[in-house]
Amino acid sequence: MLAVGSAQNIFYHGSDRSGRAVGPLTAVLCLLLAAGAAVGGTLWWQSRDADGGVDRARPPADTRPRPAPSGSPPVLVASVTGPVSDLPGRDFALPDALRMSEAELARFGSEIVPDSAAFASWYDRHGAVVTESGTITVALRGNAAEEVQVTDINVHKKCGPPLDGTHFEGHSQGGGDTVAIGFDLDAADPYPQLRARTGAGLKWTRRNYFDEQTLTLKPGERETLSVGVISTRHRCSFTLELAVATRDGVLTQQIDRQGKPFELTARAPAVQGSRPPAGYRAAYAQDRDGWHPADPAAAAAMEADR
Repeated sequence: MLAVGSAQNIFYHGSDRSGRAVGPLTAVLCLLLAAGAAVGGTLWWQSRDADGGVDRARPPADTRPRPAPSGSPPVLVASVTGPVSDLPGRDFALPDALRMSEAELARFGSEIVPDSAAFASWYDRHGAVVTESGTITVALRGNAAEEVQVTDINVHKKCGPPLDGTHFEGHSQGGGDTVAIGFDLDAADPYPQLRARTGAGLKWTRRNYFDEQTLTLKPGERETLSVGVISTRHRCSFTLELAVATRDGVLTQQIDRQGKPFELTARAPAVQGSRPPAGYRAAYAQDRDGWHPADPAAAAAMEADR
């Protein structure tokens, strides 16, 4: 190491072999210039193309997530359905109390419910929301020139009090039990949880799905993603966001319900330990012979007497 303050004069020989003294500052500058030339030459050599041409320096790919281009996203969202209730009765709720006559209820059961298009229209018109637990099914297809990887799914949500208008509970059909990834919407920052299969069904493990599972899509490859959502305390509207790792960096893609957010509601507040229809202002239940009115007050009193 050459210290400027204590360096002695340095001698060099010219072509006439006569020695000349050089000051310490001049010597340091010479050394710095030589080092810079060496580094510059190395960088120039490394920046050359394989064919001998010179390529400009390229900055590293930006690792910060950014929105995918709308015209050419790395993953195409072919279709989105749900949430569909995971509860045995396919429970759902309305924001308002709906009073149906016997004739209206009979038509609801015989004409509206069996017709998927008519039921979807009725469902949207009345602001119906799946209760407590549901599944969203998303059909994906690889749209990049290379294989890409879905590295995360984020939830953007707005939550408030549960709906307490009208409760509907269909005839038991068995609960949904096939979803391996899910979000607890009651959490402050929901993350994609791995749901493991047990003898009692799927269990919420509190482990991050993407820490243990890999989801990749080759060009044109199709994948169906089933996403479970639960809430026991809130009504939430929310959208999903895919984080996709590509050769151009991490790109994000929004998933919603045809431009609208998904929705899920917890059960209406009622006597501790009670089940619907307790807590609602109106209710209907389906039996083998059709749909019938249910009495929320009687259900709440029955639970309170236990």
